[in-house]
Amino acid sequence: MTGLAQSAALSIRKRLKPAFRGLVERSRVGTARAAALAAVLGATLVAFLRNTAAPAAVRLAERLRETAAPVIERAKPVIAWASRRLEPWAALLKDVAAVAAELARPVVVKIEDLARPVVHKVVDVVRPIVSKVVERLGLRVTIMGTATAIFIGSTGSAALAITSMDEPSSEQQPVSAITALELALSDEASAAAGEQIAADQRAAAEAEAKAKEEAAAQAAAEAAKAAAQPKPVDGLSELQMKNAVAIIEAGKDEGLGRDAWAVALATAMQESKFRNYANVNVPESYEYDYQAEGSDHDSVGLFQQRLSWGKVSDLMNPEKSAKKFYKALERVDGWENMSVTRAAQTVQVSAYPDAYAQWEGLAWDIIDSYEKAKS
Repeated sequence: MTGLAQSAALSIRKRLKPAFRGLVERSRVGTARAAALAAVLGATLVAFLRNTAAPAAVRLAERLRETAAPVIERAKPVIAWASRRLEPWAALLKDVAAVAAELARPVVVKIEDLARPVVHKVVDVVRPIVSKVVERLGLRVTIMGTATAIFIGSTGSAALAITSMDEPSSEQQPVSAITALELALSDEASAAAGEQIAADQRAAAEAEAKAKEEAAAQAAAEAAKAAAQPKPVDGLSELQMKNAVAIIEAGKDEGLGRDAWAVALATAMQESKFRNYANVNVPESYEYDYQAEGSDHDSVGLFQQRLSWGKVSDLMNPEKSAKKFYKALERVDGWENMSVTRAAQTVQVSAYPDAYAQWEGLAWDIIDSYEKAKS
C-alpha cells in the first residue's frame, strides 16, 4: 500500500505541476495587465486634473473674485458710514465712565475716612493682648504652640510645651518675629500710615484742583476762540459757516482778496450749499468727513469738483479744494473785471451759468461777518 500510495502521489504531482505553473503564469499576466490598466487610468486622471479640472477651478475662482469685488466695493461706504455713526456712541460711553469714576471718588474717600478710626481701634485692642501673651508665655512657647497647632492640628503639644516651659528670664527678650509684630501695631506705624493717607489725600486734592484749573483755562480759550468766529448769516448753520470761513481763509493763504472770496463763496453755495459732499460713485469719498451724499457723475466736495481736478483726499478737504478753485480762477484772464457769476461760470463751466448770481449778496454778507469777527 505504501508503494502504491507513493506512486499515486508522484502521478498526481506530475499532473498538477503543469497546471499550477499555468495558473501562476496566468496570474502573473493578469497582474501585469491590471498594473498597466491602473497606470493608464492614473495617467488619464492626472491629465484630466491638470488640463481640465485645474483650469476650471482657476476660472471659477476668478469669477467668484470678479463677482465679489463689486460687493466689497459697495460695502466699503456702508462700513465707513456705520463706523462714523458708532463713533459718537463710543465717545458717549467713555464720557459716562469718566463721570461715574468722578462721582465715585468722594464715596471712596468717605469710606476710607470711616474705616480709618475702626482700623486704629482694632490695633489699639490687639496690641495689649499680644503684649500680654508675650509677657506671660514667652517667645518660645508662643512659637512652639503656634507651629504645633498649624502643622499637627492639635493643641496637645502646645499645652505640653506651655506646662514644661519655665517663666521667661530677663534674658529671654522678644526677637524679630515679635518685634515686627510690635512695630506693625506701634503708634509710630499708625502715625506713619496716617501721614501717608493725608499725603495721598493732599496729592489727590492738588491734582483735582489742577485739573479744574486746566479745564477752566481750556474752556476760556474755547470761548475766546468761539467769540472770534464769525456769526452765521442769512440762515446758514454753524457747519455751513465753518466751511465758508475755510474757503475765505484758503483764499487768504493764496494771497487773494475779497473779490476772489466772493466768487468762490457764490460758487460753493450754488454747488453744495456749503456742505461737503461724498458721492456714491466714488467709494473713497466716504473715508473723509462729509455732510451730504450725491450721485452726480464723480463730483465731490464743496465745489463738486470731478476727479480730474485731483486726488479725492484733496477734493474732500474744504481748504485744499478751495485752493484748487482759486488756482483755476487765477488762470482766467481778466477775472478781476468780470462779474461774480461770469467768473464762477468760467471756472466751473456749469449747465446753469446764471445760477451763481443769486448768491452774490450772501457771499458779501459772509465776508462782512468774517471781517468783523477778525477785526
